[in-house]
Amino acid sequence: MGYGIASDNRGAQRPLGIVTENSATSTFNPYFDAVSGDGIDRSTGEILARSPQAARAERWALKSVVNKLLSGDRVSKCMVLRAPIPNQGLAPIEVHKGHTHGKAFYHGLMSCGLPWVCPVCAAKIAERRRGELESAVESAKGNGFGVHFVTLTIPHGIGDDLHDTLARLSDALKRMSSDNTFRRHKAQCEVEIVGYIRAQEVTYGDNGWHPHYHLLVFTKEATCGSSVIQYLYSGAWRRACLKAGLPEPHPVYGCTVQDGAHAARYASKWGIEDEMTKGHTKKAKRHGLTPWGLLRAVLDGGSPEIAAEPAAALFRLYAHAFKGRRQLHWSVGLRAILLPEAVELSDQQIVERPEDERAVLLAELTTEQWRSIRRARAEASVLDAAEAGKPVLEVVLSHIVRRQSGDAVRDARDERTHGGAALPLDVLDAPLDVRLADIFRHPPPDPVRKPRSG
Repeated sequence: MGYGIASDNRGAQRPLGIVTENSATSTFNPYFDAVSGDGIDRSTGEILARSPQAARAERWALKSVVNKLLSGDRVSKCMVLRAPIPNQGLAPIEVHKGHTHGKAFYHGLMSCGLPWVCPVCAAKIAERRRGELESAVESAKGNGFGVHFVTLTIPHGIGDDLHDTLARLSDALKRMSSDNTFRRHKAQCEVEIVGYIRAQEVTYGDNGWHPHYHLLVFTKEATCGSSVIQYLYSGAWRRACLKAGLPEPHPVYGCTVQDGAHAARYASKWGIEDEMTKGHTKKAKRHGLTPWGLLRAVLDGGSPEIAAEPAAALFRLYAHAFKGRRQLHWSVGLRAILLPEAVELSDQQIVERPEDERAVLLAELTTEQWRSIRRARAEASVLDAAEAGKPVLEVVLSHIVRRQSGDAVRDARDERTHGGAALPLDVLDAPLDVRLADIFRHPPPDPVRKPRSG
């Protein structure tokens, strides 16, 4: 089952914060520079980067989409329900501000620790894993090891079954690692592989699902050339794929190897592609949509690449196919060689750790406050306010609760405030000072009930 990415003009009105490389005029945001400081190309108006606040707002927005698409799954409870404390009940929901980086975060909520499907948990996990990859590459260089960036792909088509493809890819990896010819060729070339770190990724494009692997391969000899690694892995990958029942990899693109500079670049950017780059760039159109790109299409009601309904179906299929799989895998013994002092943590342990051990408690949210925040889709805005300081946080919390109270919301509609059960995206995505100005420009009426007639 597959859905082709349409080339029509759906989603021509692009969402805030999601821009193309060549549509700067229509997406210019005069407030963006106030947040990022240097996010605008002043000669063209192009938004070159995204502020941390904008990235966080989008993560929470995408998370709301996941909650609906995968309702009932563990991810739908993540960052929604209070976390249980053994023998004590449920944890209080707190807003903290870190001392080291000044970032605000919630404490006391359940975390799913599922990087494949949860944008909020994925960001925290990626930050930790990215640091480990960077440290591993630096440690390898310090030990005199060679570092090579290997990409393994297979031909794919619109009718491919994702579950079947993933199973055969796993089989191919096992066959490649136990390939006697591969071992013999390594000995002949006098190459000693210390270990590898493997990452699995997937995109969806005109030719259907494109699962593939990236490997950081560490060799004992720093002088080992990429052409030698190419010779070793290309043949081994071809043999393994054919034995696993997969199509024969392309002789040129099926296995590519780049040197340590590319490996270091990959390590420094791992896990942040959808957070730090634009969502609909020319590169994305060539190489397909990431899972977060599918969520954006659902959130925006469609995109130039795909409509909302097939995007939702594809994300559900992807979530089911990748459930339980590991994003990053270290070969046996490599971590002890490259990061001997680092404590190895699981994804779940990473998301359950406080984001800053020296954080300051700014507020303990009541049940009413948390419900109001969720109804207003203001989770990210509350954190923005917390980073501005406790007085600002208190004002924003008070406004959200009043606005979400029953009569106040209905009166707000009549009085041309932002009406409805949620703050609008143009307010939530704007910088904090703009949002606060809007709040005070349209204060909600006091929630006083009108006397009933008769």
